[in-house]
Amino acid sequence: PRAHALRAAVSMLAADKLLLQSEVKNRSIVLREKELKLFNVNFSAVGTQAAIMAGFTLTSFVEIDLPPNREWAKCILHFCITTSICVNFLCVAMVTFVTVWGSGKALRGLDGSMDYAVDAMNDERTFIFICFGMGVLATLGCLLASSWVLMETEVAIIATLMIGSTMYLVCSEARRIRSEFYLAPEETVNFTELSSV
Repeated sequence: PRAHALRAAVSMLAADKLLLQSEVKNRSIVLREKELKLFNVNFSAVGTQAAIMAGFTLTSFVEIDLPPNREWAKCILHFCITTSICVNFLCVAMVTFVTVWGSGKALRGLDGSMDYAVDAMNDERTFIFICFGMGVLATLGCLLASSWVLMETEVAIIATLMIGSTMYLVCSEARRIRSEFYLAPEETVNFTELSSV
């Protein structure tokens, strides 16, 4: 009877261990799913803004009547328009690829796919944000060049100062905000120890 009670206690401990491992794994997946949703929401917001900027740029390119003079300003305008459209479309495409394929792998992949997909989406974040930032600056560059194409010189100088100030503020504030919220790798929550459970 004593040996039977010992075997029953060992079996209960093994069952409790399996239950605990299962609960830890489920909670880990719930946390990773929240991270996946956060990336999807953030990337969608960035992609939407990039699409709007590309649309504005394309519309202005089609609708604007360029005067016959000021060739250098028109050259800069065409360069900025092309850059803005290309970089913003690249941002939209990357956001679409990452959110569709990343979410698909996370939710339909084999065991461990959620961790891999979320980490890979996090790795793509820098490139997407760089494309977005370049798109913002290129769109402002379009505004700057079009002011020299369409406005009188005195007004174009004032517009250039305002647009240049805006470009500077976008860059400096982006740098400041990024450094304020930047997480070093050792500061982030790491799920690697839970993947072995």
